[in-house]
Amino acid sequence: MSEKAKKIFIVEDDSAIADIYKTIMEKAGFDAEIFGLGREFLRGLKNAAEEGKNPAIVLLDLILPDMNGMEVLNKIKKDEETKDIKVFILTNQDESQIPKQDVKPDKFIVKANTTPTELVEIIKEELK
Repeated sequence: MSEKAKKIFIVEDDSAIADIYKTIMEKAGFDAEIFGLGREFLRGLKNAAEEGKNPAIVLLDLILPDMNGMEVLNKIKKDEETKDIKVFILTNQDESQIPKQDVKPDKFIVKANTTPTELVEIIKEELK
């Protein structure tokens, strides 16, 4: 890991789950930031992109109070400044429940099948 911690944006409306992920990411040496709403995240991502500080990975829940996670994914992948950011869908929905579309996440991870420690390992592997 480089001296500068890689930034991970966590888009999760359940604060207990978000806190667990943030804590384990920080223990693993990442700089983690939580967003509870899709629109709040998109504003934060736009600000980060304007400052040249895009996150290494976005962990994106599909069910958010203000918008669908797939809408958020579409906005990330269709924007020139953010299209190359790796986006992992992190949800309890089965992939078969998600409507098919052109834009695909870099990984699809089911929360119930993946411990936070396993998630850290997946992220580390992806960032090698």
